Amino acid sequence: MFLYDQPLNFIQITCNITIIFLIIYILIKIIFNFKKSNIKVYLVNHATFKPKKSQQITRQKSFSMVKPLGPNFTDKTIELVNKMIMTSGFGDMTYVPDAYLSFPSDFSLYNARREAEAALFSTVNDLLTKTRVKPEKIGILVVNCCIFNPIPSLSSMIINKFKLNDDIKSFNLSGMGCSAGLAAIALAHHLLQVHKNTYAMIVSTEVLTQALYTGNEPNKQPINCLFRVGGSAVLLSNNPSDENGSKYQLIHNVLSNTSSSNTSYKCIHLEEDLLGLRGVNLTKDLLVEAKHAIKANLTLMGYLILPVSEKIMFCLKYLGRKNSESYVPNFGRVIDHCVCHVGGKIVIDELERTVKLDVEAARMTLHRFGNTSSSSVWYGLAYLEAKGKIKKGDRVWQIAFGSGFKCNSVIWRALKNLGREDDNPWNEEIDLYPIQEDFKTYPMAFEQPN
Repeated sequence: MFLYDQPLNFIQITCNITIIFLIIYILIKIIFNFKKSNIKVYLVNHATFKPKKSQQITRQKSFSMVKPLGPNFTDKTIELVNKMIMTSGFGDMTYVPDAYLSFPSDFSLYNARREAEAALFSTVNDLLTKTRVKPEKIGILVVNCCIFNPIPSLSSMIINKFKLNDDIKSFNLSGMGCSAGLAAIALAHHLLQVHKNTYAMIVSTEVLTQALYTGNEPNKQPINCLFRVGGSAVLLSNNPSDENGSKYQLIHNVLSNTSSSNTSYKCIHLEEDLLGLRGVNLTKDLLVEAKHAIKANLTLMGYLILPVSEKIMFCLKYLGRKNSESYVPNFGRVIDHCVCHVGGKIVIDELERTVKLDVEAARMTLHRFGNTSSSSVWYGLAYLEAKGKIKKGDRVWQIAFGSGFKCNSVIWRALKNLGREDDNPWNEEIDLYPIQEDFKTYPMAFEQPN
């Protein structure tokens, strides 16, 4: 018996030692990965594009432009477009491409490139000037534009113009809709976890010159009415020495994509009509699919940021519910400011009901600049800064959604009190805002499913 116990004890001791070393190894890996994945990323500064005064257009002038832009438009289509414009939430100072203002209209590739260059070059130049970062210091470049994708790419256009280094990590995102700007932030954030002491520049715009639909299908008309010229450039850094000079620290980013659902995938779709005219079609399922994507994103974000008490309350309400509405956590306990994509008045209203946060920045951005696609969340952030609302330690939540269907979120923590800068796009009109205008939303063809 004694002889039998000896090897057993030895085996047990060996197993215990092995388990201890395995646990230590796992802990070391966890600590290493935690440190590795938590390299701090700072938002040094951002810039937004303010087009020429000559591109500014009132709602009334928009009405007179409809027929020349679409010579094949029927009276019914013109009436629909005018109602959409009047109830869009736009003010009288939004911007359209030069190609829309020339008669006869010229939607050539040349004019599309000119529109892209104006937005991209202006914002990048402003960003480099205000941050005093030399172009050769940029190690990562991410550019996003949904519809217009020339050859060479828009990212190559910037590299050529500003003579960025040959070894730059360059990416060009296309077809990702209005949420692509925050997806680009997430991509840059992941790259900055790998490449140390690096600057990443994210540039967002939408080129409208070749996006106009000239047919008469109602579900393709919103794209003609609800988008305006804009653009943004953002500079991120993972260099610890940039912390004091930066505006924000990136805390969380969450990306949600429901494209696996056919209904979601097809709710915003670039296609040709029966006459072969190309346009972006919005289906009757759009708002329902948007809600699903937003809910998925809020669930993931809530898990990251909500206090334990809110998580417990959510679970209790969820388990105890029958026919009552789902419990909506109080995001106001952990979020100080919300900047959502200005997809339209309907979308802003729905998000306000969902998250129960103040969306003034989005409403005013919609009024002043219109829907500038993926750059709209940066006009909203500039609004909050111009108003002096962001204080040191505040958490700012940017959320955007678009084709796919996708919903993306980024949360920033302010590193200082932030006020109005000389190049803030709101400077000339900020004292006029917020304004109150009663926009009765026109029931668009895609608004409600059957």
